[in-house]
Amino acid sequence: MSNNVYGYLQPAMGSSLDLMSLGKYVGDSSLNIREITKGELFNYPLAYLPEDGCFIFDIADRRGSINATYLIDYSEYDPISADIGFPPDPKERLNILLDAFFEMIKISNAKKMVVSLNECEQIETIKKIQLSDLYEVIHADFEKYQAPPDTLYEIIV
Repeated sequence: MSNNVYGYLQPAMGSSLDLMSLGKYVGDSSLNIREITKGELFNYPLAYLPEDGCFIFDIADRRGSINATYLIDYSEYDPISADIGFPPDPKERLNILLDAFFEMIKISNAKKMVVSLNECEQIETIKKIQLSDLYEVIHADFEKYQAPPDTLYEIIV
């Protein structure tokens, strides 16, 4: 199975993203945050495709990785025998990803982030949430499904 995290940052109308600061953050991150094309936003509904001026991205576990296997698998790993490069607790790993979302939004001066967290590129639910509810809502979805929630989140600042 392939755990995927991909989406985009959108600037406020009449402004642009701070791509210089965002680029520095991306370059310094231990996660593999890379720019992708609109065509790589698999199964996004037409109404949620990005406009011009957006930063389109995907996030993988670490440099060289192609998906978010450990960040969003929501499995508990044995802290002694597992060598995954992340905390064994799934909530802690999810927080690493959510912290990255929060930082990317703030650093870039985005008005919103649209991002999907899914398994096998499926989107079954769309949720519009406030940035202040980011952790609570996404953690609740992972708790409910005990897996990636196959959800597209529109996160409004």
